[in-house]
Amino acid sequence: MITFPLLAHLHIFQLEGYSPRRFLNWWLKNPFNYQRSTKTSLKFTSKLKNLLLLSTLILVLISIPSYFLLSPTAAIVTTLIFLLTPFPLFFLALLALKPYEIINRRYTITNTRNTILSQKNLDIIGITGSYGKTSTKNFLYHILDHHHYSLKTPASYNTVFGIAKVIDLELVSRVDSFITEYGAYVRGEIKELTQMVPPTYGILTAIGSQHLERFKTLENTALAKFELIDAVNPQNALLNIDNDRIKNHLSTNSKYSSAKTYSFKDKDTSFFVTKHSLSPKGCSFTIQHQNRRRDFSTNLFGTSNLENLVAAVSMSLMLKVPVATIKKALSTLTPAPNRLELKTINNSTIIDNTYSSNVQGFSSILTDLGKLKGKKAILTPGIVELGAETESTHLQLGKLAGKTFNTFVLIGKSSRTDALAKGISSTNKKAEITFLSDHTQYWPTVEKLSQNHNWILLENDLTDNY
Repeated sequence: MITFPLLAHLHIFQLEGYSPRRFLNWWLKNPFNYQRSTKTSLKFTSKLKNLLLLSTLILVLISIPSYFLLSPTAAIVTTLIFLLTPFPLFFLALLALKPYEIINRRYTITNTRNTILSQKNLDIIGITGSYGKTSTKNFLYHILDHHHYSLKTPASYNTVFGIAKVIDLELVSRVDSFITEYGAYVRGEIKELTQMVPPTYGILTAIGSQHLERFKTLENTALAKFELIDAVNPQNALLNIDNDRIKNHLSTNSKYSSAKTYSFKDKDTSFFVTKHSLSPKGCSFTIQHQNRRRDFSTNLFGTSNLENLVAAVSMSLMLKVPVATIKKALSTLTPAPNRLELKTINNSTIIDNTYSSNVQGFSSILTDLGKLKGKKAILTPGIVELGAETESTHLQLGKLAGKTFNTFVLIGKSSRTDALAKGISSTNKKAEITFLSDHTQYWPTVEKLSQNHNWILLENDLTDNY
C-alpha cells in the first residue's frame, strides 16, 4: 500500500539504523518507492519523533523563503521535490540532532553505570557473538529464573539506549542476575556497552560472516566481539571453541589461558559434550565437567538450538546452579519465537526460523533435515550483509539445500537467490524452483505446500530495506 513519502522513507531510514550512507545506497536503487511495509511497522521512538519534527521544520524554513523571494510556484515545486525525495531533510535533521545525541548518550551511559554499580550483589552475564546470542540469552534466563530472581533484556535490546531503558524500568534491588546482549556493527561499540554495564561473566557464542558488510573483515569482527571477553575476569569468560575463529584468537593470546570453553569436538575443554542425539521430538546430551558427566534433555529441535543450549547450561554450572534445577528448567524450555520454532499446518511440520539467518545456522538445519524422512520444501530470501562472500556462500548453501529438499521457493530476485538457484540446480536436476516476488503470497504459498509436504523450512525473513 502506498503511503506518505516522508513516512515511507523515514521507515527505511530507521531500518538502516539511521545511517546516511546505507539509506542513500537504498534510495539510489528505490528512489520512488513509497510502499508501506507489510512486515514491520514504523516505531515512533524519541529519535524518530525528533527527526520527523526537525525534517518538517527544515522543509518549512526552506519553502517560506522560496515563496517570498522567488514565487509561489517555486515554493510549491521546492516543497514537492522534498516531499518526494525527503532524504536531504533527514540528513540535515540528523546533523542538527547530533550535538544533543552526543550529550544524551554520555549522560545515559554515566547514569546507567551508576545504577548498575549501586547494586553490589548483582551478577551481570553479557552475551555476544555473530549469531546465537539471543537464543543463548533466552535459554540461560529460563534456567536462572528457576534458581533465583533474574532479568534479561527483551528481544534484541542490545544497544546503549535499549539496555538503559530495561535497567531504568525493570532492574530492582531483588534481581540476582541480569542477562544482557552486547550488540555491535563496528569496533568499539561493545567496549562502550561494557563501560555502561560492566559484566561479571561473558559468553562468546561465535564469530562468523554475519554483518561482514559492516565489519569489512573477519579480524574486525573478532576484535569487536572479544571486547566483551576483555571486560571480564578471564576465569569468568565462556567461549565456543568449536568456532575456528574463536579458537585461533584464543591460541594467539595467552591472557585468555584461564578462560572456560565448551565444545562438541575437543575433550580437553571445560565443558565437553561427550554425546548427543537429535530427533523431531527434541534432543539429549551429556556434558563432562570437572571429571563428572551430567545428562540433560529438552524438547528443542535442531543442532543450532543444541549448541546455544550447551552454552547456557555451561554458564549455569559456572554460576553454581544445582543440576536438578537445570534439568527441571530444561523440561519446560521452548524455543524463542521464529527461531527453529515448530508449528503444524495441515499435513506439514513447519520449522519457523525466520527471525534471522546466519551461514552456520542455515547449514546446520539443512544437515538436520537431511537426516529426516519425508517430502521437504524451503522458503528463503537468503542471507544479507555477507559482503564479497554473498555469491560464493549462497552457491554452497544452494548445493547443500539441493540434496535435502524437493521444492524450493526463493523470495525475490537478487544475487542471493540467483546464487542459491544455481547451487540447487547443480545438485538437484529435478528441483522445482519458484521465485516469489510478492510477499503477500508468502503464507498462501506455505498453505499450498502444506497439503503435500511433510516438512517446510521458513529460513530468514528480510525487512523492507532489503
